[in-house]
Amino acid sequence: MNKQALPVIPNYHVGHLVAEGGTARVYWGVDLRSGFPVAIKELKQRFFANEFVRNNFRNVETQLYLMLEHRNIPRLVDFIDIVERNQWYIVMPFIEGDSLEHFIYNKMTLVPEHIALPIFVEILDTVAYIHQKGILHLDIKSNNVILTPKREVRLIDLGIASRMSDMGSSTTGYGTPSYMPPEQFEKKACGRYTDIFALGVMLFEMLTGRVPFIANSTDRNESIRELRRQIKEDPTPQMAQFYPFIGEELQRIVEKALQKEPRYRYQTCEEFLKDVKAYMKRHNIK
Repeated sequence: MNKQALPVIPNYHVGHLVAEGGTARVYWGVDLRSGFPVAIKELKQRFFANEFVRNNFRNVETQLYLMLEHRNIPRLVDFIDIVERNQWYIVMPFIEGDSLEHFIYNKMTLVPEHIALPIFVEILDTVAYIHQKGILHLDIKSNNVILTPKREVRLIDLGIASRMSDMGSSTTGYGTPSYMPPEQFEKKACGRYTDIFALGVMLFEMLTGRVPFIANSTDRNESIRELRRQIKEDPTPQMAQFYPFIGEELQRIVEKALQKEPRYRYQTCEEFLKDVKAYMKRHNIK
């Protein structure tokens, strides 16, 4: 994006585009009142007509950030509504660091157990917290986790998150296909087990340098159909074929998180966390 296309926002200097997703863009900026760097999330204008996305951006995402108080979840700084331009922005502190996706694919290729599991425990603890608050994330993926230079975890992007009491919003089929379990693809009722499947994909990805299910068709729609079929029908690949030092014990933990039927997965992050910590203790990983 060129300099001329950067948004103009009262009280903020917008420096450059940091990331762009399906419904929103994120910019690096500075709060001109405090001098602090901020991340400014802009809802793309074409999604104003989409009631679900618009409602989540203004009413759900902003409210969730206000109610969540966890060391690994950024706080809300500001919400900006520029009425005359029909533009909405969420402002949060800018987090120094890289996405977990960048860490895996550009720095590590795959992440050894002694590094991966302590990071993953922090991610599990954070998702357990939002579940305790009655919230489903519904878009857990390596690109939505930031690692600071000290490898502290920050979970971001509650753009399609939903309260567990509002199941209508959690059955929309939105999400990132490689991390979505069958019930999310099929727009069926979602629950904690939906986020747990995505966490299982993430752990597989950290340990092997790839997600478990991959469709390579050049046609996007065909690729998503094939990915959906694999996720619904194919067994979890053996991680040892990608990294031979991964044993059966860790394979079983990941396979439980990736069960096709929700009732056979870990039902809570605490249950998942218990098995991961027990594995770490047995293998002297701290």
